[in-house]
Amino acid sequence: MTSLKIGLKRADELAQDVINVWNVSAATLTPEFKTLLHLAFLYKTARQTAEDHRAFDILSDSDEVRQRAARLMFVRAHKVYSARAARFN
Repeated sequence: MTSLKIGLKRADELAQDVINVWNVSAATLTPEFKTLLHLAFLYKTARQTAEDHRAFDILSDSDEVRQRAARLMFVRAHKVYSARAARFN
């Protein structure tokens, strides 16, 4: 299984990890991390919207597409950010 597929399966956990880091050290974040944080929030919002619409049986195709696209963007950004961070540590 590729790292992207693993990331897609773990997207919720990864997004929450990013948000937790922001909660602990918001004042010292790099611009790159802030971009990753923004994408984490976009993903979580798209996911929550899709879940809410699914619960009321009003889920549209565009809701699902937005959720999948946001998840993919976040996971790709997380992969790039993690690879860069690993090089500098």
